[in-house]
Amino acid sequence: MSTNEISGSNELCAQDPEDMTFYNLRGSDKTTILRKKELQRLRKERIENKCFRKKEKIRKAKEIVDSALKIREELHQKYLRAEPWLKEQERQRLERNKRFTTEIINQPPDYRGEWDPYVSDDEFGTSFELKRTGWEVEKFALDLARSTVGLESFTGENHLFSCSGTIIEFLNGICSVVTSTSLIRCMDKDEQADELKINVWLPSGEKREGFISNVDLYYNICLVTVHCTSNLPKKSFNDDTGFFDLYGNHSKDVVALGRSCEPWSLKVASGKLIPRRHRFDCEELLVSSCKITKIGVGGPLMDFNGNIVGMNFYDKKETPFLPSFIVLKCLQHFKEFGKVVRPLHGLRVGNLHKEPLASLEKICHEFPKVCGVIVEKVEPSAEHSEIKVGDIITHLDGIAFSNAAEFGGILLDRCVTQMLEEQNLSEDCNQMISLKFSVKTRGGISEATTRTINTDKFTPSGLNRWPLPRPIIVRQYARGVLFSEDWYS
Repeated sequence: MSTNEISGSNELCAQDPEDMTFYNLRGSDKTTILRKKELQRLRKERIENKCFRKKEKIRKAKEIVDSALKIREELHQKYLRAEPWLKEQERQRLERNKRFTTEIINQPPDYRGEWDPYVSDDEFGTSFELKRTGWEVEKFALDLARSTVGLESFTGENHLFSCSGTIIEFLNGICSVVTSTSLIRCMDKDEQADELKINVWLPSGEKREGFISNVDLYYNICLVTVHCTSNLPKKSFNDDTGFFDLYGNHSKDVVALGRSCEPWSLKVASGKLIPRRHRFDCEELLVSSCKITKIGVGGPLMDFNGNIVGMNFYDKKETPFLPSFIVLKCLQHFKEFGKVVRPLHGLRVGNLHKEPLASLEKICHEFPKVCGVIVEKVEPSAEHSEIKVGDIITHLDGIAFSNAAEFGGILLDRCVTQMLEEQNLSEDCNQMISLKFSVKTRGGISEATTRTINTDKFTPSGLNRWPLPRPIIVRQYARGVLFSEDWYS
């Protein structure tokens, strides 16, 4: 709206934009009064409309709240009417839980970086494990792979164990495979399982039925025979003990091989020989740093020159193995006597290199350049020999040795000689075996003497423990009665 000061007067006028007429803003003429009343009416109408909309909004919100409260009340009344039914359903559920219960035995703890027997075979080495070692080592591994087989055992329809093995002989269509007795041992005790069925998987994936030939639980070794028409490549275990001389200046690099029960499933893991005593009972065991899984149990251990230097077992953090010359002597015992014969001399010995550094310092001070084994325990059968815990044995029947594995090998050879001379294969025989030990006595006055142990007993087959993770057993009960049991290994 525009304003204009009319010339010659003191009146303030405004022009209506609709009819282009002027009217006095200060005056009290009729038109001005009517316009003021109209503006007041419009202002009052806007205020009333605003209050109405606000009241309408409050009313609708109240209706929504009342509706929600009404629905909640209806649901509460329905719940009260259904409460007896819900209580009856809960009672029936608890009754069913009482009737059907589940028990899990040997449930494994959470995986914390230690060995888990139920992990996949992908934990066995890596795809490029041998690429950094050179092509020559890889060729040796591929050559040995032709004689490495996978094995699986069943008791009835239940799977028992899967592992690896090495073909050591093929004669007249019969193939001999050496592996671990874990393949045939009961899951919950150190005994051979009943109703065994064994499958042998060749590298190509061909599956053949295997049969148990010989078993020795002391060294955890068994022989499986397989009938096969095609000529299978065989490999021999190395009889040289020089590789196991931990004091020698030579390469201690090794490769562990294994095979899954499927075609072309070779597994390899590289590592080194470790100067450490293993926690298993078997004194002859040595240790490597190869990382394998349970599928590698019974598989060969190869040095970087392609020689088989051991048979692998399994434990947390590291891989124990039985030296190759011990495996060879066990196979010789199987061939000559059908079992492994070892004198029960009553001594538990260990390698010197496992002793703490302070003890080794004292030993080297008393006996410079000493080699042999240290006596860790004396059984009652050997107390009369005057050999004591802490003594160092350096020779057996005049033969020097540097570790417990060589000590065990000499004992096995000694039994072969004696048994073949006497031609007496009975385990309960009355013949006497005389063992002469060259002993260095520690403490007080250090001296070197000869002690003799006479024995007419042989080491029981189950003397050593070979622990594997126990199977998971899931049992289902109905009204307290067992109706199903599943074993998972």
